Amino acid sequence: MSKPQIVLVPGAWHTPAAFTIIIKKLEDAGYTVYSRQLPSVGNPLPPEDLTQDIAALQELVTEAISSGNDVLVVPHSWSGIVAGSALGGFGKKQREEKGEKGGIIKIAFMAAFVVPEGVSLMDAIQHQIPDWWDIKGEHTHAKDPFIFYNDLPAEAQQYHMSQLQSHSFGTKKAKSTGACWKEIPSWYLLCEDDQAVPAFAQGLMVDRVKEMGGDVLVERIKSGHSPFLSQPDYVVDWIRRATGENPRLE
Repeated sequence: MSKPQIVLVPGAWHTPAAFTIIIKKLEDAGYTVYSRQLPSVGNPLPPEDLTQDIAALQELVTEAISSGNDVLVVPHSWSGIVAGSALGGFGKKQREEKGEKGGIIKIAFMAAFVVPEGVSLMDAIQHQIPDWWDIKGEHTHAKDPFIFYNDLPAEAQQYHMSQLQSHSFGTKKAKSTGACWKEIPSWYLLCEDDQAVPAFAQGLMVDRVKEMGGDVLVERIKSGHSPFLSQPDYVVDWIRRATGENPRLE
């Protein structure tokens, strides 16, 4: 039986290059991995809403499902809002009910925003713009490497900071258009030392998912916002377990 395909979704300001380490480890373990830069990142004409990002993720997941494959989607940070909006109807159960093969078996949110339909990122942060955002028109930039990479050495923090791109302010203000976690089982990796999305905020979002009937399994990790860089072996192990394997840092 073939292994599920894995779709990694980078968060705001980030590109798939941030996942280079875990992509290699997952491929070495026999997985096919998909990822792409969302249109709201590094775009000289930043989108005003989530439409382009939703379409891009749906296209990527459709490619991963292709000939009837099972798929695990792993959204990081802000892209949890895109995933929630984009993936309704893509679940394996929902596709089987329509006579279609394959689909998403689980969504593994990693320090991600998981919000109800009709809620924007700005709503989720109560419209309090963080002091580490640099807003220039409809472009936003992150300006403090410690926020994302506090558990990496200073040199690595600066390197990964140099790889970040602009992110559309409009997409941060745009309301989510779906909540796929109501119909697709999910896991959540809660990062306890996260400086970008504090652990208490992650916990509140998970609690809201449960209150609204979502099926979510929470695992906590002592890491900052980017465990795929600071603890890649742990993250790969977590992803593999989310697909149904049972390694524990083998």
